[in-house]
Amino acid sequence: MKMARLTRQANLSILFLGLGLTLWSVSSVHADLPKELEFPPIEFEVPEVDTLEFDNGLRGYLIEDHTIPLINVNVMYRTGFPPENQVGLDGIAGWAIRNGGSVNYPKSVIDDELEFMGASIESNASSQVGQIRANFLTKHAQKVLEIYADLILNPAFDADKIELHKKTTIEGIRRKADDPSSLGWREFAKIVYGGHPLSWEPTAATISNITREDVIGFHRKYVRPDNAVIGITGDITAQETLDALNRLLKDWEPGGETPAFPDMEYRIAGSVNYVYKDVNQAYIWAGHMSMNSSNQDLPLAEIMNYVLGGASFTSWITQRVRADEGLAYSAGSRFSASPWGYGLFSASCQTRSGAAMRALSLMVEQIERMKEMGPSEEEVSEAKEAMINSQVFDYESNDRIVRRLVWYDLVGLPLDTLEREFEALSSATVEDVSRVSREYLHPDDLVILVVGDEDQFDRPLSDLGEVNLIEVEEEVE
Repeated sequence: MKMARLTRQANLSILFLGLGLTLWSVSSVHADLPKELEFPPIEFEVPEVDTLEFDNGLRGYLIEDHTIPLINVNVMYRTGFPPENQVGLDGIAGWAIRNGGSVNYPKSVIDDELEFMGASIESNASSQVGQIRANFLTKHAQKVLEIYADLILNPAFDADKIELHKKTTIEGIRRKADDPSSLGWREFAKIVYGGHPLSWEPTAATISNITREDVIGFHRKYVRPDNAVIGITGDITAQETLDALNRLLKDWEPGGETPAFPDMEYRIAGSVNYVYKDVNQAYIWAGHMSMNSSNQDLPLAEIMNYVLGGASFTSWITQRVRADEGLAYSAGSRFSASPWGYGLFSASCQTRSGAAMRALSLMVEQIERMKEMGPSEEEVSEAKEAMINSQVFDYESNDRIVRRLVWYDLVGLPLDTLEREFEALSSATVEDVSRVSREYLHPDDLVILVVGDEDQFDRPLSDLGEVNLIEVEEEVE
């Protein structure tokens, strides 16, 4: 049994201007405007973190906090990508671990026990990661951990409950297909990723293909200590954690399969795409692949996107499309990253059909402007300030800090990623952000997708080039 102590300290001076935090030591109390107020920096020190290694090879992170008698436990595990004809298997299996009960604790018994103790245990899986979480008072630790461990080791996977959940999942898929926004985002990702599993979405057919035996196989393969990381916070010591979980999880053995994460080729291939939907609005996307989560330019790209379309009403796209022209109900952009390949950059808006092409042209215009000109010094400064202030919330709870460490460990990112991002944001210059804009935005090779009724558009989509018509199959139960 090994236990190593990892101390991570960061004296992060964060200037926080958020309304949710009241600072009484204000140097300019009598300022006429809120923006003229001056606030002293707030010092944040990352609490001491214990790294844990259990007898079965499970590793984890613990932050002790004895201020209140409460404990949080979370096991996260990688799931990889399911077979293409069983997309959604991870979601069904992840849900069933808790909701199907265990061999020694049927679901109804678990529900009653947890309700009586004011505790909770939840399980789910999606986006290539699953988790099993528990929250409970210190005085109930022994009982809750017994139930928690039995769910990990001996889930019953009740067949009737699995079938019922499959039916509700299929109904959710059908409803999602009726929503133009959800439908469009799904199809946009498929086009950008070119068939890579990262774009796969469950369908009625793939969910119907899943059997109880498949769920059992999923658990056997992936819910293993050598494929998982545990995070614990609260009123418990490192030694107490090791003693309890080494005893309760002594039969949890390594040896499952390594999750499959197919390589993804970085590709930028523009195209014009259309999905017919009998609606009087147009749902529009324009974008391409973005970055891997390990890319050190990611904080700079997030500043760029904040100015371009991520800052709500102050961003370029929102201001131009919605505020100036009044064309869109919603307009903006996002720049996401993925540890499994590359994320997505997308500008999007929802507007009336008769303004579809005009709104699209304005979005593309702003992307071109960002690539060619970049943001101003003032815009970069405001974006940095807002984003650094928001990082206050990344330190607001020990549980949140530990969850980040577990995630970084699970996907192979450095444990000090949060601090690195903070330093990158703090030191970013307008030249840095402009460089990233030039390097990672491709306005001449955008994947464009419009969902709506083209007969109502202000101009035909074919003005932009050859149009790929996407036929969307109706989901049936």
